Order: sequence, then structure tokens, then C-alpha cells
Amino acid sequence: HGIGSFIADGKDVEDQRDAETGLVVHSLYSHGGKPVDPAVFRDIDCILFDIQDVGLRFYTYIATLKQLLELGKPLIVLDRPNPLGGLVVEGPILPPSQESFVGPGGLPVRYALTIGELAFWMQDHYGLCGELEIVELSGYRRSDLWHDTGRPWVMTSPALAHLEGVFLYAGFCLLEGTTLSEGRGTSAPFELFGAPFIDPYRLSDEVGRLGLQGVVFTPVSFVPSQGKHQGQLCHGLYAHILDYQTLRPFSICLRVLSTIHRLYPDQLVFNSHFSKLAGFGPEELFADKLGHTLQKAEQESQAFMQEKRRFERYGT
Repeated sequence: HGIGSFIADGKDVEDQRDAETGLVVHSLYSHGGKPVDPAVFRDIDCILFDIQDVGLRFYTYIATLKQLLELGKPLIVLDRPNPLGGLVVEGPILPPSQESFVGPGGLPVRYALTIGELAFWMQDHYGLCGELEIVELSGYRRSDLWHDTGRPWVMTSPALAHLEGVFLYAGFCLLEGTTLSEGRGTSAPFELFGAPFIDPYRLSDEVGRLGLQGVVFTPVSFVPSQGKHQGQLCHGLYAHILDYQTLRPFSICLRVLSTIHRLYPDQLVFNSHFSKLAGFGPEELFADKLGHTLQKAEQESQAFMQEKRRFERYGT
């Protein structure tokens, strides 16, 4: 997204010169996730990694961290709080066959590690042997959500300007792999979603019957200024978080998507990007398979909960 976090998702980021300092800024991101160029680091003795993450597998800042670890250069991670906290793990573990730039293998969707802890997990999991250090956080607890840090949320990318959106992104990022608008081109990406074919009142009634915890949905209509359905009137739902502690965005999104598929089986279309984000195919959301999918995700998230404990550096 560029050094100012203003470049849209999926766009190539070119090298530039910082107007304030005059220093050259080398881009580490290209569309498609091509490996970083080792030549950029030829004359560098040590790399400082100081990037705020959002604690989710498909947020590509951690894929860049993995690429830097693979260079073998000494790396120091200036640790940052995980805005989603360090206690709740969600989602299935991504198998190696599904690995991509939007999904490092071996991780669940929500991994409940700080970026520094994650670096040590990556070094161990991928068998990397470069020198790695961490500058630890002071006063941080695993139970802390971003609200508990006392700091304002500064957007880490254009679509995550609001803290509510960061939490909901943990599930509703999956909509990027469908014909539904995930709210890009509105003031509230991932907080609202929809499409021209949806009856928002019918969908609100159906989703209300699911008994979801920590969130309620209300009908909404919007016109995206960019992205899917640009310039078209869309109808859907707006998510209102009631309890951040009980909120489980990943399972909520799966149940909402399953409901939309039941109501609009011909209009809701999935693309290949969905499997890269979710770690499984869209057929696993269909009514007869949803229960098994949710159960498998819970089992694998609990397994990762045990695995990650030896990399934890902060108490509760």
C-alpha cells in the first residue's frame, strides 16, 4: 500500500523518493507477490521490521515478513500489538497446497500472535536460519484488544480505516472471492456488504435467525464508487459489533455466506480467490457441509492454539 498506506489493494507499488527526508524508498510489494529482490539488500547489514499488522493470515504484510526472513539477513522486529488480541484463534490451518502471497502455509486465519512472535514461529515452521531478534513491547498483555492499548487506530491500508472494520475483516475478507461487494468504494469496507440482487430485509430476517454472538446486522443500501458493482445500487447488511470478546468473525461470515447461497444460489458466484483466502472450496459452505466445515475449523484452530504457545512472549 506504499509508505503512506494509500495505494489501493492489488496495485503495484513502485520505488519512490520520500519528500520529507529525500531517502529512496524501495518497494517490497508487487501484484502477485513476486519475491523481494535480494539486490536491494546487498549493502544492508541488518533489517528493521516496523510494520503494524492486523493479526490475519491473508493480510500480506506477513507474507513480506516471510520473504525477508528467507533472505537470511539479520532481522530485528520492532514488535507491535495484535489488534485482535492474543487469546482467540480462528479458522482452518492453510495446507501447503493452498499457500500463496495471501496465505502463508501452516497458519489459521486469525493466529493470535504479535508480529514479533509470528516471526519466530515462521523461522521455526519454515526451517529458516537467519539471525532474528525482537524488541519486545512494554506493558502488553495477550488479553489486550486494540481498545485496551489506549492508542488511536491509524489505518494500516485504505480499506481498514476503522477498528470495527479490522475485526470484521477477519471473516468478511472472504467476500473478496465472491460476486458480493465487500464495501470497497464506500466509507465502511468489511462493515457492510451486498449486491444488486439482494433483498436486504429478507436477508436481515434470515441472518437474524442464526443466533450469532457479538454482532447484529441491519439492512443497508449503498453505491460503491470503486470495485465490484461500481456505480450500481447494492443492497445488503451492515454489521454492528456488540461484544468484541465474543465476536467470531470467521465463523459468522461462513454462516452468513451459506445463508446467502441458500437464498441466491444462482447469483452468488465464487472465484478462485475464495479458496486462497479461506483454505477450502466454496462447496464446503453449502448447507449439508457447513457444520463439518465449522467443526474442522474449530479443531484446527485449537490445535494451533497449542502449537503457538511456545512462541508466546507475553502473559495475559
